Amino acid sequence: MTGTQTELSPRNAFREQQWREAHERYLDCARKVFAGSGYHASTVGDIVEAANGSRATFYAHFRDKADIAAGLFERALPAGAEIYRLAAGFPELTRAAVRAWLDEHVLGFWSRYDVEVMVVNDAMAADPGVAARHYQWGVDAARELRPYLEKWTGAQEQVALTRALLLILQLERLCYHWLVRGVPHDREMMLDILADLWFRELEFLRAGP
Repeated sequence: MTGTQTELSPRNAFREQQWREAHERYLDCARKVFAGSGYHASTVGDIVEAANGSRATFYAHFRDKADIAAGLFERALPAGAEIYRLAAGFPELTRAAVRAWLDEHVLGFWSRYDVEVMVVNDAMAADPGVAARHYQWGVDAARELRPYLEKWTGAQEQVALTRALLLILQLERLCYHWLVRGVPHDREMMLDILADLWFRELEFLRAGP
């Protein structure tokens, strides 16, 4: 390694750190702005002002307001993927285990990331690119249920993946209206219904075609 390479490496690492810190700062500030004013009423200028930054820096990180809304949701995706990995790893598939998972992990996720969910739904209604990304997130979440999909091979593989995806999208729509938009539901009743739906479908998928 030359002396020049030795000198550039720490400098590049510092620049990368600066870039990441700025990226996270804009995401954090966007979350606060969206939480306070809503997605539609908020502007890129509001986010830039909250971050004490510049439009040039903002556009070095994000294409537009919809892009930062999608980025905000993407930051929550590891936590979202984890809840489906938990469902894939039940020591024993029982209705009680499914209900407990829904209660603790699924509803907990949607309550914790309510702002992220709100803004990505608003953004994808106006931006086909964000809508396409959102659909792919759903597919990726369905793939986390792979232990239930293993017996579905060949032409049936897509059938199983689609069934899992529909199960997730149905859950997402309910949680969005209930936990994010505040449509009232009886929690215990909804948990009972969701547990029935998920337990039956997971049993069906596990059994194979």
